[in-house]
Amino acid sequence: MFATAASLEDTGQAVTQVAQWLRAGEDPAIPVRVATSVAEIRDAKAAGDTAVVLHFQGSDPLRAGSELVGAFARLGVRVIQPTYNYRGAAGDGCCEAENAGLSRFGQALIGAMNQHRVAVDIAHAGVRTSLEAIERSTRPVIASHANARAVCEHPRNLPDEVIKAVAASGGVIGLCAFPSFVSAGPDPALDQLIDHAVHIAGLVGAAHVGLGLDFADEGEEEYDFYGYEERLYPKPPWVWPRGIEWLHRCRNIYPALRGRGFSRGEAVGVMGTNFLNVLATIWG
Repeated sequence: MFATAASLEDTGQAVTQVAQWLRAGEDPAIPVRVATSVAEIRDAKAAGDTAVVLHFQGSDPLRAGSELVGAFARLGVRVIQPTYNYRGAAGDGCCEAENAGLSRFGQALIGAMNQHRVAVDIAHAGVRTSLEAIERSTRPVIASHANARAVCEHPRNLPDEVIKAVAASGGVIGLCAFPSFVSAGPDPALDQLIDHAVHIAGLVGAAHVGLGLDFADEGEEEYDFYGYEERLYPKPPWVWPRGIEWLHRCRNIYPALRGRGFSRGEAVGVMGTNFLNVLATIWG
């Protein structure tokens, strides 16, 4: 899984939180390993442990300079989003009406992420920011957790133009189970999440579909910290789609994919190997 080690925190707070994950990964009593390669992910699974890839949702921890990308990469942060919902130093997020794109700092960040083999993740980026990041990147770009806007109209979901650009870069889009991104209706279900898989696969191929379910146990304190707007993010507690109510129900996704026409190989790819393949390309 990708674990959000930091988002809107400053550099010092981010270092502290990364250190806590590293300490957990070194504790033999905790069945978690911080992974920085696909081989380490596979080794963790073989041992029955959870492989954790450290992830920044936003670039606030890097505002002191793009050279911090390399420092955090050496600490294990291997996936970074330039923006988180709103305007930041790197560019506009998906909830900014102006859609201003990458800043000069954001352009430098993409270059540094490419140099240090950190995955560029446009999950919370604005449309223009996403397209400019993909155009500037020399490595595949991912959307770790995002759905198709053509299936559910929401600024956090990706328009077809961005889906095609991610796929053209060699990237993967992770299906997101957050209820408001699955359906505008009051009672979303797993089959509606599969609607997004069907749309993306039909547009660019099943090899560009993965899972980024975004399960989060957040309360009012976290809601306020991240500055969510109620018109876009209903207040918690969040009720996840029927059939995929929590992590233990993820096993339902594979038969649901098969039932909607995905071959065995395609469904296995969505369940994990598509992301492993693109991470191997980015990380080396």
